[in-house]
Amino acid sequence: MKKAILAGIAALIVAAGAWYWLSPGMAMQGLREAALAGDKDELRERVDFPAIRESLKSQMRAMMVAEMAKEKDNPFAAMGMAFAGAIIDPMIDGVVSPDGIKVMVESGKMKDPDKSVADQSTREEAEWEIDRRGLDRFIARPKAKDGEKVPSLIFKRDGLGWDLVDIEVPTLAEKKPI
Repeated sequence: MKKAILAGIAALIVAAGAWYWLSPGMAMQGLREAALAGDKDELRERVDFPAIRESLKSQMRAMMVAEMAKEKDNPFAAMGMAFAGAIIDPMIDGVVSPDGIKVMVESGKMKDPDKSVADQSTREEAEWEIDRRGLDRFIARPKAKDGEKVPSLIFKRDGLGWDLVDIEVPTLAEKKPI
């Protein structure tokens, strides 16, 4: 009886370790497959689009405030920032879409809202590296050349699966703690 209990506990520990090691890669692979197949329903299951939009909008506003602080003596800079603020929401809404996720997963770069998805598709697919952050988070980053800034995908555990809940823009990735 004791051997059966110990064997069960050992099997549970092995299964938990395998889940911890393999599930982030499987989640990234599932996201990639759904994005490349254009399966919008599956993407809605795997991606928290409203949370990502809000996060990116706040990151962009913070970036604008930082830039405006640098140009505090220039009245035209403040006016330019006001105009830029008006275009943030539609720009982010265009980038954070199933098509935008497809471009990002395929190329490792943010979608240019002014270009079609076909214009941005690449022959060279991005390879993603996974950085685990405990039992409930991981970050996926495309492999980049030295000095190249790339977005980071932040996943959060949802039950035994994972959801994409945030994207760090390259210019703020070094400054924003996770």
